[in-house]
Amino acid sequence: MSEELLYINGINAETGDYALPPLSAEQIAKVARGEQLDDDLKKDLQNRYNSSLSGSHYGLEAGRDPSKLDESGWGVIFPASPDAQYAAIREALSPLLDLRRKQAGPYYKEYFGPPLGVRPNETKNKFLERLGMGPGPANPEKVPYYLLIVGDPETIPYSFQFQLDVQYAVGRIHFDTVEEYANYARSVVEAETRPLKLARKATFFGVVNPDDPATNLSAENLVAPLADSLAAEQKSWTFDKVMKEAATKAKLSQVLGAEAPSLLFTASHGMEFPRGHAKQEPYTGALLCQDWPGPRKGKGQPVNEDKFFHAGDLGSDSNLLGMLAFLFACYGAGSPRYDDFYRQAAKERAEVAPKAFLSKLPRRMLGLPKGGALAVVGHVERAWGYSFIWGRAGKQLTVFESTFKNLFDGYPIGYALEPFNERYAELASEITSAIDNEIYEGPRPAQEMAGLWTANNDARNYVIIGDPAVRLNVAGEGDAAAARTAIPEITSAAKAGSAAPATATSVVSAGGGAGPSRAFSSEAPGTSEASAVNYGFLGFGDNKEGGQTLGGALKEFVDKLGKFLSDALDDAATLEVATYTSDNIEGVKYEKGEFTGPIKLRALTAIKIDGDTKICVPVKDDEVDLSLWSIHTEAVKQAQTSRAELVRAAISAVSGLTNLGNK
Repeated sequence: MSEELLYINGINAETGDYALPPLSAEQIAKVARGEQLDDDLKKDLQNRYNSSLSGSHYGLEAGRDPSKLDESGWGVIFPASPDAQYAAIREALSPLLDLRRKQAGPYYKEYFGPPLGVRPNETKNKFLERLGMGPGPANPEKVPYYLLIVGDPETIPYSFQFQLDVQYAVGRIHFDTVEEYANYARSVVEAETRPLKLARKATFFGVVNPDDPATNLSAENLVAPLADSLAAEQKSWTFDKVMKEAATKAKLSQVLGAEAPSLLFTASHGMEFPRGHAKQEPYTGALLCQDWPGPRKGKGQPVNEDKFFHAGDLGSDSNLLGMLAFLFACYGAGSPRYDDFYRQAAKERAEVAPKAFLSKLPRRMLGLPKGGALAVVGHVERAWGYSFIWGRAGKQLTVFESTFKNLFDGYPIGYALEPFNERYAELASEITSAIDNEIYEGPRPAQEMAGLWTANNDARNYVIIGDPAVRLNVAGEGDAAAARTAIPEITSAAKAGSAAPATATSVVSAGGGAGPSRAFSSEAPGTSEASAVNYGFLGFGDNKEGGQTLGGALKEFVDKLGKFLSDALDDAATLEVATYTSDNIEGVKYEKGEFTGPIKLRALTAIKIDGDTKICVPVKDDEVDLSLWSIHTEAVKQAQTSRAELVRAAISAVSGLTNLGNK
C-alpha cells in the first residue's frame, strides 16, 4: 500500500475490480469531516474511553467475573413483533435457553414479544430505559452482560447492535429455517455439556492475490505476525499457517472439513455484488481465495464461484462443532442496507442492498445439521487496513492479540472482544474531538483524519454471529484430544420447514417462562428386537372357564385409567393462569378452586393445547409492570411444565400398557 492511497478489502464479483477504488487521505478526510454521531452514543463512547483511562472496565460492573454467567448474566432479545414465527424460533432454541437459565440463575432474562422485545425504530437507550437501565457499566441485576439478539438486521438494526455493544457483550443469530435455529442450539449445548475436548489447534489462513496491495498488506502485517506472536506464547497449541500460494479454495475446503481446527482466522477479500443482484444475498461476504489472479489480470472479468468459498461449499455432512472463527473480509458478517461511506461523501443515503442481512457463510457455519461452529466474528460492510496498521507506526496487533489471549484463557467470546469495543470508544472520542476542534484550531493533517475515521468505523463494525457466551472447548493441557462426532439428528415434521409463522404464539417475560411445548427432540432409540420379546404376561380376555385372566384384569384397569386420563386431558385442553393482588391478604380466602375477598385480577394467560395463546398484561404508568409480569410468567412456566408432564405421562402409560396387552 502506498502512503497516498488506502486499499479496502472487497472485490466486485461482476467486474473483478475493487468494489471501492483506492482512496487518498484527502478524500477520506472530507468524508470524515461530515461524520455525525448521535449525542447519546457520543456520551457512551466518551464514558467508556474515560473509564479505560482510569483503569476500570466499562463493560461489566466491577467485582463480577465475566467467565461466570451466574455473576455476569445472560439474556436473549427478540423483536417485539407478536408474529408467531418467533414463538417457533424460541422453541427451537429452547435447549440453549434452558442451559443458559441453569447457568445464569437469577441473572437469566428473556425479552420477548410486545411487552419486552425491541420495538420498531427503538434506540438502544430507549430499550434499556424501559428495563430500568441507564448509561454505565452493565449491571446484571437489571440487564445481563451477555446478550443474544435473535432476528435479522432489518427488524433489529445493526445500529442498535453496535450501540448496545458499547456496554454489553452482544451477539446475533438469524437463520432462514427453524431447523437451523434448532441445529445451532443443539450444537452449543453439545459442545458445553459433553464436553468436546477438541485438539488445541489454530489455523491462520492468509490469501495474497497477485498484484494486490490489500491482501499483501493483511498477510504480511496481520495474519503471519499474529500467528507467530501467539504461537510464541501458547506453547500447548499447534498453529498452522496457510499462506499465499497454499491458500486456495480447495485448501480452505479441507480446513473447513476434515482438518477443521478449534480456532480459525482468515484474511482475504470478501465478495460484493450490485444492489439487488440474484447472487447478492447468497454470496456477499464469501471468501475470495488464492485462485483469483488478482486485480490486474482479473479486472473486467466476472469472478466465478470456483474462486471463492461460499455457504454452498459446506455440505450437510460438514461438522464444525466447537469451532470459533474470525473472518477478516469485507462483508464477512453482513451487509447494511445503506452505504455508510457514500452516505457521508454524498450527503445522502445510498442503498447497497434491498435490505440489511447477515452473510450466508457464517450462518451456514453455525447452522450445520451435523454440528455447527459456536460463533463467527466478522465485519459488517467494508474491512479497512487501519484495523492493524497505523501510518508510520506500522503494524498494530495489540487489539487482535488481546482478543485471542482472552480466548486462550477460556473467556467467552463476547468478553474476549472487549479490546475492539475499547478501541472503538477511544477512536470515536478522538475523531469527535478532532472534528470539533478544527473549528478553532484549523484543519488537521488529512492522513490523521483519514486514519481516525476509517479505524473508528472498522472497530465499530466487528460483530459476533452466535451466542456471545460461548468459548473455546478444548482438551486440557497435556490431555488427549477427542475427535468431533455428529450431534443427534432432529426428528420432526418441521425438519424441512422454514421460519414461517406457526399456529402458536407465546409471551415470555424477563424472567423466562411461557412457550409452546417442545417442537424438536433428539432421535429416540428404535424398537429393538429384544424389546419385542414376550416376558410372560397373558393376553387380554377371559379364560375358558369364564373367569378373568390377568390380561382381563389389566384391561379393566386400563379402561378406568383411560377414563381418568381423558377427563384430565380435557381439563388440560385450555391452561389458564391468573395472577391476583390484594391490599388485605388476611381477608383473602381460597375455596372450591377460587379466590374470594379483596382481590384484583392483574394478569391473565390462556393457552390452548395446540399452543394458541391469549394474554392480558399488567401495566403501571402506561408501561408493563415488570416485577408482577415476572411473577406471573414464572407461574405460567410452572403450569406449562406440569401440563406437559401430565400429557407425557398419560401417553407413556397408555402406550406402555397397550404394548403389554398386545404381547
